[in-house]
Amino acid sequence: MKAFARRRPLLAFYLLALAIASAVMAWTVFLYVTDPASAGALPALVAAVDASGQHMHIGTIFAEAVKNPLLFGIFVFAAAPSIAALIVAALGGGGGLRLLLARLKPVGPEGQLRPAIILYLGLLAVYAAGFLVYDFVAGPGVSIGGNLRLLGGSLVMGALIALFLDEGGTLEELGWRGFAWPILQARHAPLLAAVILGVLHWAWHLPREVLSIMGGIALPLWALYQGIFLILCIALAVVCGFAVNRTGGSVWPAIFVHGGTNVWSKALGVHAAPTAGLLDLRTLLLVVIAIVIAALAGRSLGKLSPP
Repeated sequence: MKAFARRRPLLAFYLLALAIASAVMAWTVFLYVTDPASAGALPALVAAVDASGQHMHIGTIFAEAVKNPLLFGIFVFAAAPSIAALIVAALGGGGGLRLLLARLKPVGPEGQLRPAIILYLGLLAVYAAGFLVYDFVAGPGVSIGGNLRLLGGSLVMGALIALFLDEGGTLEELGWRGFAWPILQARHAPLLAAVILGVLHWAWHLPREVLSIMGGIALPLWALYQGIFLILCIALAVVCGFAVNRTGGSVWPAIFVHGGTNVWSKALGVHAAPTAGLLDLRTLLLVVIAIVIAALAGRSLGKLSPP
C-alpha cells in the first residue's frame, strides 16, 4: 500500500475516497432494506432542520445525529476525501503529511502575503454580492437572512460563521484542493486540471445517488440533474483552483468558495429557486464567475511563480 501511495498518489487517494463513500452508502442501503424504519432518517432530518428555521449544516446535522446515530454517516461520507488524503499523505504520497498540513495555513507553501490578502478580500466581496443577487431574484417582501441570523445574531456574523459550518466545504476540501489539486496541476495546465478535478468530484458523489434511484426518480430526469451537477462541479473546480493558486496552495479559499456557494444554495436558495428555474441560482452564479476567471486568468488560473 505504501509503495502504491507513493507511486500513484492521486489514484490511491481517489480510490480510497470513493471506497469510503461507497461503504457509507452500502451500509445505509443495508439498513434501509433490513430495517425499513431507518429509511425515515433523512426525511426526518430535513423536516427537523426546516422546523428549526435554519439550513443544513454541520451543527444542525449533528444535533439530529445525536438522536439518530445513522445520520453520522453524513459526516463520514463528506469527510471521505480528507480522510483519504491524510492516509495517503501519511504513507508518503503527494509530498507527505507535512506538506498536506501546511496547506491548512491561510497562505500556502508557495504563497505570498499580498496576493493572498487581496484574494480573501475579493472572496468576501463576491460572497456578499451573492447575497444581493439572491435578494434581487427573491423580490420585494422576502427576507433571506433569517436562518443565518440564528447563527450569529446578525446577518453579517451568521453569514461569516456559515462559511465554516458547511459540511461540504469544511470536510471535503483538504482532499480535493489540498491533495488532489496540486498533483493534477503539476501534470496538466491548471485550467485542464480544474476540469479533470471537477469531473472526479462529480463522479465521487455518484454512490449517494443510489438513494434517489431507490426512491423511484425517472432516469431521464436523474440524468438531467446529473448533467447540471457536473457543470456545477467543473465551475466550482475552476473558481476554487484559481482561489487556491492565488494563496500559494492554501485550502482555506476553497473552503470559502465551496462552503459559501453552498450557503447561497441551502440558506437562500429556497427563496430564489422558483425564479431561477431548473438551473439553480448558485449554478448560474458559479458558471458566470468561472467563465470570467478562465477568460481573465487563462490556462494558468492565477498560478503564482516561485518567489
